[in-house]
Amino acid sequence: MTAPASHALADLSDVVAGPYTEPLTGERLVLVQDLGDHPTDPASLDRLRHALHTRHPEATATLLRVARPATPHPPWRRHLTYVRCPDPAALPDPGPHPPIRPAAGPADDEQVRAWLAQAFVNGGADSGTPVPPDTARDIAADLYRRPGRVSLVAQEPTGRLLGHATVLTGAADETTGETYGELVDILIAPGEPVGPLTAALSRAAALHCHAQGQPLVGNVVHTPCQDPAAGGRDTWRIVTRLLAHGWRLDHEYWRAEAPRPGETP
Repeated sequence: MTAPASHALADLSDVVAGPYTEPLTGERLVLVQDLGDHPTDPASLDRLRHALHTRHPEATATLLRVARPATPHPPWRRHLTYVRCPDPAALPDPGPHPPIRPAAGPADDEQVRAWLAQAFVNGGADSGTPVPPDTARDIAADLYRRPGRVSLVAQEPTGRLLGHATVLTGAADETTGETYGELVDILIAPGEPVGPLTAALSRAAALHCHAQGQPLVGNVVHTPCQDPAAGGRDTWRIVTRLLAHGWRLDHEYWRAEAPRPGETP
């Protein structure tokens, strides 16, 4: 949801864009935070891509924030979709479930940090940009120390943790200025019922943020190949399932690789 400060390009008066280094992978990108009144037809977006990479030749790809529902055309593809839960009452009732409580104590902290690190590794694999395990652990430890971080855990009667939801409250969207709660990760332990526990943890996270007057915002990472017919994974179905269960589409990031040598718009 948030991104580093951007810089307006003088020759693209309404476009706010600039270089961005992805913290998990170290990949150097061009980040477009606001298209302004720039046309969004495929030809215009491709000319924009070429102009940005001429200015930032070190970047391997462009990330484009899109605030309205649209369908990307090649070379653009969905990279991240952000959804929000403005009201926990809109979420389905999860029914009976194990108790959910804030993580507390060294054992809880160690488990949740390990789950967060695994989530970063998994997310990198899904997006096609591998995240080294050591980097994932460092990022998880840093995130765990951040103000506003709350981890909620589901626990069975024996004390074993079944899964977690970690949120960052008080996050600020640099494009809109809105304050919100960011759903960093939900992870369910292997062998546990994913659907019911995810629903219960999502609702608990939304209630926590709602009590502080903030919507809960989460994201779906899209795989590079999203066509099942080509051996890919249809990650868009995850979004459609969330939209059918009380979440709303907020915005997306599309990705396009840098132009190849000799390629013209």
